Amino acid sequence: MPAKEPVPILLMSHSLGAGGGERQLALTALSIDRNRFQPHIACAQGGFWVERLQQDGIPFFFIGSRSLMSAYAVREALRLRRYIHDHCIRIMQTFDYSMNVFGLPVALSSNGVVAVSNLRCQLDLIPQRYRWLNWVSFHTSARVVVNSKALGRQLQERCRLEAGKIVTCYNGIDTEVFHPASRRCFPGLEGASLVIGTVCVMRPEKNIPLLLEAFARVAAGRRDLRLFLVGGGPEEPALRALAVKLDIVENCVFHASTSDVAACLSAMDIFVLPSLTEGLSNSLMEAMACGCCAIASDVGGNPELVTDGVTGLLFPSQDLDSLIVCLSAATADAGLRRILAGAAVERMRADFSLRRAAERMQQMYDTLLT
Repeated sequence: MPAKEPVPILLMSHSLGAGGGERQLALTALSIDRNRFQPHIACAQGGFWVERLQQDGIPFFFIGSRSLMSAYAVREALRLRRYIHDHCIRIMQTFDYSMNVFGLPVALSSNGVVAVSNLRCQLDLIPQRYRWLNWVSFHTSARVVVNSKALGRQLQERCRLEAGKIVTCYNGIDTEVFHPASRRCFPGLEGASLVIGTVCVMRPEKNIPLLLEAFARVAAGRRDLRLFLVGGGPEEPALRALAVKLDIVENCVFHASTSDVAACLSAMDIFVLPSLTEGLSNSLMEAMACGCCAIASDVGGNPELVTDGVTGLLFPSQDLDSLIVCLSAATADAGLRRILAGAAVERMRADFSLRRAAERMQQMYDTLLT
């Protein structure tokens, strides 16, 4: 009996640069079983993942309109519909809210195509003009993929979506890249006895000012502690000004966004994520996999990664005093840091590897196809 041909699937994201959704699309395409599925990718903007994915032989469809709610986008939608037909695409899956709006109608108008939408951030972070159209996409797609149970609950409560339509597929990380490694030293960290840090795009929802304030209290009178802030963003000028105001400039090291995140994490003893909202944080997962002692706010999917007192420490969001207590405990007790970090590494290896993430996605595809 001849072997079955791989099932063509189309993965869609507005861009393929920095960002959690972009990364998960790329890692899904690279990790999926090519004997069973042939991934195709559609995007409106490029990014550093494009070359890597093309080198792996993955076909691309480039959308010629950056505004996906324009008259020109209609022509691009028809062109995409022809691509879906010509390549016999069976499943189309989106990885951001703009593609829920652009891609879902195309898939639904194409015969024999199963449409899968997504929610990877809090509903309130979706721009206002996209919200109603995303609500429609959630209700018209065959499944909605979320990367945390917290987002699944939000869909049920606020969008009145039935639980059976929601599929939780946790993000996967490359544990061959993100693992405990020899300590790296970056300019400004020389002579530090302990490095506290974070990695993120510096946006308001990441709530980095809270980390600076807590660090200023814990590091008072100590020049041997460093705060390592990796990743630029719109909030960086304000954060630099706050460091001056708090008199911690000599303790703070700002580092530009980088593709070598693992190297930056290897320089940190304690990783802090003080976000106001989260879906499922790739940065937190990567820090845990690299052996950092993790401290996170108890929002979104963070409690699904960090079990308080077991794989890290949790604190109530926006609670400065609680964050200070967690930071003080972690900085004072090397044994506690080792225990929490060791448990976190094992959790990431067991439940959040690329293999496990690909298996979860493939299980959903199998269900939809049968």
